[in-house]
Amino acid sequence: GQTGTYVNAGSVTDATHTSTTHFGIRIEQSSAASAVNNHWFDDFLVQPIPVDNTPPTVEQVVAVNADQVDVLFSEALDPATAEVPGNYDIQPFNSATTAVLDGSNPALVHLTLAISLTNGNNYQLFVNNVEDLAGNTIGANGPFDFSFVLPDVPEPGDVVINEIMADPSPVVQLPNAEFLELVNTTIDKHLDLAGWQLSTASTQTTLPACILGPGEYVVFVNNAQLPNFPDCTNCLGWSLSNTALLNAGTTLTLTAPGSVTIDAVTYSDAWYGDDAKDDGGWTLERINPAAPCSNADNWTASNDPNGGTPGTQNSVFDDTPDTTPPLLTAVQVQSPTQVVLVFNEPLDAAAASTAQITIDPAITIDNLTLQAPANDRLVLTLATAMTEGVFHAITVEDVADCSGNTISPATSSFALPEPIEAGDIVINEVLYDPISNGSDFVELYNRSAKVLSLGGLQLANEDDGMIEDHRTITAEPVILMPGAYVLLATNITDIATRYPHGQSDRYLQMSLPSFNNGEGTVVFADADSSVLDLFRYSDDMHFALLNTTEGISLERVDPHRPTDDPTNWHSASQQAGNATPGFENSQFAPAPEPQGTMTIEPAIFSPDHDGHQDLLTITYEFDQPGYVGTMRIFDIAGREVNRLLDNTLLGTSGAVSWDGMTNEGSKGRMGPYIIHFEVFDLAGSVEHYKKTVTLAHRLN
Repeated sequence: GQTGTYVNAGSVTDATHTSTTHFGIRIEQSSAASAVNNHWFDDFLVQPIPVDNTPPTVEQVVAVNADQVDVLFSEALDPATAEVPGNYDIQPFNSATTAVLDGSNPALVHLTLAISLTNGNNYQLFVNNVEDLAGNTIGANGPFDFSFVLPDVPEPGDVVINEIMADPSPVVQLPNAEFLELVNTTIDKHLDLAGWQLSTASTQTTLPACILGPGEYVVFVNNAQLPNFPDCTNCLGWSLSNTALLNAGTTLTLTAPGSVTIDAVTYSDAWYGDDAKDDGGWTLERINPAAPCSNADNWTASNDPNGGTPGTQNSVFDDTPDTTPPLLTAVQVQSPTQVVLVFNEPLDAAAASTAQITIDPAITIDNLTLQAPANDRLVLTLATAMTEGVFHAITVEDVADCSGNTISPATSSFALPEPIEAGDIVINEVLYDPISNGSDFVELYNRSAKVLSLGGLQLANEDDGMIEDHRTITAEPVILMPGAYVLLATNITDIATRYPHGQSDRYLQMSLPSFNNGEGTVVFADADSSVLDLFRYSDDMHFALLNTTEGISLERVDPHRPTDDPTNWHSASQQAGNATPGFENSQFAPAPEPQGTMTIEPAIFSPDHDGHQDLLTITYEFDQPGYVGTMRIFDIAGREVNRLLDNTLLGTSGAVSWDGMTNEGSKGRMGPYIIHFEVFDLAGSVEHYKKTVTLAHRLN
């Protein structure tokens, strides 16, 4: 009921009487008091006074600084034994010079050491002869482990982001949870992560307190997912949202107190270099944590069968020093007054600021900026605007990568891009049926005299006559010079591995549309989705005697002949490696200039799929349009072996190719053949043209 408010007045121990036979309460009421009957009593316990037979124990040992260690016991101690320095022994090779009980906590002893502790070392304390107030001597005297860690001041690169699980599903072996691994790359620093920040493009989280010693790993997992890592002894929980580690990539920045950027990684799913692993369940692992560079070259998909190596050394670890200088891979024109130099790896900021760059014809450079956070691009601001159609040569010197390797003098060319029109860039080579899980590719060729930009251009496919699935090649102003090639693939690493002779510096990674095996359509379009070139391919366009089309590209014979001419496409030569990614096609055979009405080239051809004179090219020219023609191939006995044209409406000029195959799909025999070309016009005029060609084979 209403019993009022009570305040604890304290406690007392009275040792006057050590035994008794009765117990009771006696109240003496002051004469000034009025509440004579207002006393209540509760919870009395009358029993023999317990005897303390429990010895004290050591509950905690803390190195306060290099010269003081605090020892916390389980109960109050007898000062006569607790303050004897000789009762405390510290190993290795140390002792106490003084031992003092704390003034407010009689269970806490402050030890002053004879020798200062060494930062980062582990120690053991042994305690003997220390008693509690009841005279009980400590039982278990040690060892009691403790360490002395005085956190060092962090510097950039001391701790790096070492492993990223951004897309844990579908699960391989690891838990279905995102995580991030850090590693201390130093050999002598102990770093306290308390107060450090990890930021992404949209989120920021504060790391929990954690002392990270030299070479040690720590794995951060969302708090709700931490129970799923029971075997991870160095996993800690944090509050970072599960959506922060974006599957397709983002920038992760690790910052120490004082806004010191310790590490930054701008990753993407392209870093996996594996079309299967980038679908989920595998981590991105850093190859060399000690390397100062954190670009794509220093990352790849984990090779561990579990899908990753949280808390342990990465499966792809390789600490081989970087001794390769950076390369200038591209020159991009952002605007008439801005040029971007693209390098294959991050540059050293100090070296970049003193780079020697010359442009011919000369244009003054007003400003030079290293583009963060990737640091692999130098942005040049020009004093005067470029003129369209004027080519410039640029030379770069005195630029070093983050490992200190200085670039060899590099020269390239650039110009202000011109508007693109249909036919300026054409589809030049297509791999639509790759080996096993390999990547498709599409090669483009600039057959114009213009400097053109790939920025905003698209690839697409065709379904039921409708062009769809448009994919942007690149958002950046990647320059394609006249006569230059560019290879587009979802996985350029796969292409470089399968076709090692290719020109990998001309590869550009993008998400390709789907190109079916058997037959399909490759569409090349501008930024407004207007078609610039269109190629309908099929297996029938391959060399008829091939056992398989898998891994073999279709090459354009002559980039200046029509895309929709089936005879203008042929299988890449086996001797050339079944594809020529990024350089001139193995079946390249430009149509000869027409001489008269029909011209053949070469006079002797050998269709043995070796990339040398595999095709016969026949060109024709008329002085007026409106001719219809039939072109047939006869052997020396006068038998028709192939019909290249059959009552086909002709232009005033054109070209046709023959690959040596007969109408029955077999290889023509060695020997001479006659090309008979019959043409007529609407007036009924008929003309006949004949040429002789020799078909040859390699003799085994």
